[in-house]
Amino acid sequence: MNTATNAIDFASLDRAQLRDDGGKLLEASLLVTADIADAVAQAVAANYAVMPTGGLTSAIGSFDYKTDLVSGFAGVVAIRPKGTIAPELVDPLTPAEDLRTHQMLIRRDQGILAVGAGLTFVQVNAMLAEHVGPNARVLVDLTSVGSAYVGGVVATGAMGPLRMRPSSTLEGVVVADGGPPRLLAGDDLDQVEGMQGWTGMVVSAVFRFYEVPPAEFGLVLPVQGTDVDAVAGLLAYLEPWTRVNLPGAGCRLGNGDTVLNGVELVSRDSLEAFIEHAQDPARSKAQGLLQSCEYAGSDMLACITGWSEQSVDDVLFSLMDPETETIGGVMIEFGVGFSSGAEMETFRAIREGAPDMARTKARMVPEGRMKPWSTSTDINISVPPDAGTIAAILTAYADYRALVRDLSGQQPAGIDVELSAYGHLSPHGMDPHHRVTVFADLGLDEQLDATRQQVLAGKKALIADLVRATTAGGGKVTGGEKGVPSLVEIARAIGGEDNLPDDLRDRLRRARQAVAQAPANFSFRAPGELRG
Repeated sequence: MNTATNAIDFASLDRAQLRDDGGKLLEASLLVTADIADAVAQAVAANYAVMPTGGLTSAIGSFDYKTDLVSGFAGVVAIRPKGTIAPELVDPLTPAEDLRTHQMLIRRDQGILAVGAGLTFVQVNAMLAEHVGPNARVLVDLTSVGSAYVGGVVATGAMGPLRMRPSSTLEGVVVADGGPPRLLAGDDLDQVEGMQGWTGMVVSAVFRFYEVPPAEFGLVLPVQGTDVDAVAGLLAYLEPWTRVNLPGAGCRLGNGDTVLNGVELVSRDSLEAFIEHAQDPARSKAQGLLQSCEYAGSDMLACITGWSEQSVDDVLFSLMDPETETIGGVMIEFGVGFSSGAEMETFRAIREGAPDMARTKARMVPEGRMKPWSTSTDINISVPPDAGTIAAILTAYADYRALVRDLSGQQPAGIDVELSAYGHLSPHGMDPHHRVTVFADLGLDEQLDATRQQVLAGKKALIADLVRATTAGGGKVTGGEKGVPSLVEIARAIGGEDNLPDDLRDRLRRARQAVAQAPANFSFRAPGELRG
């Protein structure tokens, strides 16, 4: 069993270069460690407030807190798992509680593995490929799969194109909150998944792994965002291929020869921004996709990815309706296909680069201007394969885009409003993110605030419209990618927690209980709705 070897001098730690959503540098020190349980125990014993941090792929409000809530502590320490270039594989009988951040173990006969909090899923899947087989993998699929740490993914409840919460394939999570590390499983996973570290810090996670079909593919179809009926028809048509039926741990996915593991949206605006800064070969490929948009008269791309026993050409044929020679009514003549290997790496660079550009631009402070203000939509919806229901949901997003375009045209000199749309269109997890970023010249604080309030009012109306359309169509609001903060935002938008669907209201209740039972060293950052 791992034991502490060195006392930590928290007062001598360097300042953490972390900023809140407003750009303010936080008063916190930084500790990077391979032994999270020991570091957390020492921090709590020394009366420090603890702010878990991961790979910093997305702060999503996690660093916000009121100064008075930490007045009784010796200070705030941000603890980050120590990453590694290559994971260390340890004895499979090692308890998950004893794993360091860079370690992992594989129990091949059980179809499970345990991984330290400082590894990425690219590293995890590479080890699976080497020691189990080339098609074995953990089904956690993120746009930041190569940079986000396992601990942060679990703590945020992050989802990728597959639209599966980490708990879908989690066997257990080891969490540290000042005492001995605890292994949580079953319903107790709610105490940590999506809780942003308000109840403790993830030490390691135990996942089931599966075997997927051998060939990876991508297919890009230009679509017109305002033609909600056409996009809805496409999504309803693709629904049978997007079902992910999980078998027993270690077994092959049971969806037939072809599994669609993602249907993603990239707006033409996002693509153009990506081309402006990208390098070849991704830049040339992205220019080809932009040309496809121009030929088709489209403003968006539907990016379809999956695994198959077949080549991408055969996949295209199997997805095509033989009567109409379309895929769900969408013409394929301007579609572009990508195959396994380098082509798929380029495809991912484009798909992930577009939203990364939007997020990066929102964080940069232009010369002569204030720090941009930005907000992104996040409400995950599972819908039946009904084109009418899907169209109603897409219409709400189209109305929001129109509102933002109108706002952009109404701004005074010195205020600019930009919108970037990207993200998830799978019927089992529709969550197309719409990021609005407002840029303002120095001195235009009041004008910036007025525009910000207009955008937030539109976003609140959008969430309410989405909940209504989903409920009326027999769908289900399942939360969002930000875990519990997404639930809090949804509740605020629809007039309070009592108006949430029963299962989401129950999740918030359990989150409140978990926060109430957690040490104040962690819970100080939780929203007022959960601390009250």
